[in-house]
Amino acid sequence: MPSPTSPLPLRRLIPNPPFYAAAAAARLFHSDSFVSSSSDDEPPLADELFPAAGAPTLLSVARSLSHSPSPSVSSVLGFLHRLPTDASPHIFPHLIAALSRSPRPLLALRLFLRPPTSAATTHHSFNSALLRFPLPPHLLPAFFFHSLRRFPRLAPTLLSFNLLLKCVCFSLVPRNHRLYLEIALRVLHESIPGWKLQPDKFTYSTVVSALADAGRVDDAVALVHEMVVDGAVAAEAFNPVLSAMLRARDVTGAAKLFSFMQLKGCKPSAATYNVLLHGLLVCGRASAAMGVMRRMEREEVTPSVLTYGAIVDGLVRCGKLQDAWKVTEEMAKKGFAPNEFVFSPVITGFCKSGEVDRASTVWDTMVAGGVRPNIVLYSAMIDGFARCGKMTKAELLFEEMVEAKCVPNIMTYSSMVRGYFQIGDSSQALSIWEEMLSAGCTPNAVTYSILISGLCNVGRSKDAMMVWKHMLGHGCAPDTIAYTSMIKGLCASGMVDGGLRLFNDMLARGDADPDVICYNVLLDGLLRAKDLPRAMDLLNQMLDHGCDPDTVTCNTFLREIEVGQGKGREFLEGLVLRLCNRKRNKAAAEVVMVMLAKYIVPEAAILEMVVRGVCRQKRVWRVIDKCWDEIWRF
Repeated sequence: MPSPTSPLPLRRLIPNPPFYAAAAAARLFHSDSFVSSSSDDEPPLADELFPAAGAPTLLSVARSLSHSPSPSVSSVLGFLHRLPTDASPHIFPHLIAALSRSPRPLLALRLFLRPPTSAATTHHSFNSALLRFPLPPHLLPAFFFHSLRRFPRLAPTLLSFNLLLKCVCFSLVPRNHRLYLEIALRVLHESIPGWKLQPDKFTYSTVVSALADAGRVDDAVALVHEMVVDGAVAAEAFNPVLSAMLRARDVTGAAKLFSFMQLKGCKPSAATYNVLLHGLLVCGRASAAMGVMRRMEREEVTPSVLTYGAIVDGLVRCGKLQDAWKVTEEMAKKGFAPNEFVFSPVITGFCKSGEVDRASTVWDTMVAGGVRPNIVLYSAMIDGFARCGKMTKAELLFEEMVEAKCVPNIMTYSSMVRGYFQIGDSSQALSIWEEMLSAGCTPNAVTYSILISGLCNVGRSKDAMMVWKHMLGHGCAPDTIAYTSMIKGLCASGMVDGGLRLFNDMLARGDADPDVICYNVLLDGLLRAKDLPRAMDLLNQMLDHGCDPDTVTCNTFLREIEVGQGKGREFLEGLVLRLCNRKRNKAAAEVVMVMLAKYIVPEAAILEMVVRGVCRQKRVWRVIDKCWDEIWRF
């Protein structure tokens, strides 16, 4: 990451291939002869905009149509045909909005491109079209510039460009980050200056946030520097970059950027502190998070419900569930009512840690406080009951959820299926699966994994293989858990070669990467089949792929190796040496702990090698952490 104080080349993010190539459009961008047909600042109810006597009434009807959840096409078109020729131009943006939500949304596009009068094309209708047209994001710029060519009297404002960038960068459809970010950068660096407009903080914040969300943190930092040079300094642009850095556990980079932010006179907002608190807690930096809280107090930034929510979620993510619950209780004492977004991580955390009784207590407190559970809370609580085998309580809560008009989703059904398989009721699990399909829920990789794992655990490997083929046939790429479940079922059925072929298929397809659990399942199958040479080859492959062995790996090999004759010690010492040579000291230390637990004392040279590697690393990081804790405090 570039240093916040080092100079960066501006405009370096512009990609080479253009996203539009028309000479007429290029001449259009640099023309000074265009004037706006209306101003964005005009009050929509001004008397001069309504020369016809019935115009205010017509506007109210148009507004009612635009606010309708599913307006009728015939009603909108009938109203449009009855409009007088001198109707207000501010009626048409509402009609465009109504048609865009109708069963025929392309009529909205047709109304904008072929308006009944030239006065109907205003900045308001243009901006409304950008926000509401059902066009793919990569086609929006083409529509944008086509509209400018079609209506020569319409000149875009900075608001129009900001709306275009917002639609391109934050579309809810599946995105090709490279394509959309290329478009956004072209708009920022070429189109906006071409119209002699100056990007503001909203322009930069939109693109910076998109870059950070796409994982291009270095490019986002470079654009923040460009923003500062252009004189548009805003905390809204720094916040997404800080969040991305902390998600990547780059606490050092986040601290530098935070210092740079203050150096340039940008005052941190409450949202900035929320990002820092949440990110630092997730990274396990509780002392640094407390330093941020003290800074908030000194700068008289009042914590909000969002602040407490960020703290609670961060504490849960770093495993401090009891502290998270104490913060939730502290909120009520300070006059802040916890909402469902504050209770959700606490309940989810207790359920995942197996403390379902504590989760039930939090649930009762939440309901007594008047907070209505949402789909996330219901699903989390049902999953907690299912993981503990309390399917009776899970069924009751599922029925309560349906009665509360909260529609179960794929995660809710998946939890129920897992729970029934866990208590050995495979028929009821399959019944829930069929109910899920009939409800219109499409299974995903997680759901398929649960079904495959459940069938394999009850000895129905052939049925699991049928489900596997069904999953592949429907274009659902299996994840690591699905592969592991299927490999485990094949190995348990004595088909170790089939499991090994499936493992190699996983590596070849690249759909998922094997983890230590997947390797352990296959190693166990090979060793039970007395195939030690292939097991050793697989262990070497595991190390080459960067996957560290754990206690289960060591115990699996020790089970098949004669420990009494020294072969177990020889194997484990060789494993420690291979890990140390690969600079994976933590994994080597775990193997040494396994040796000591088995009363196998490693040689002094090997023990010294591991101790030096672990202690040196810990000492360095301890000093670094202490330095950054001091920086956050001040």
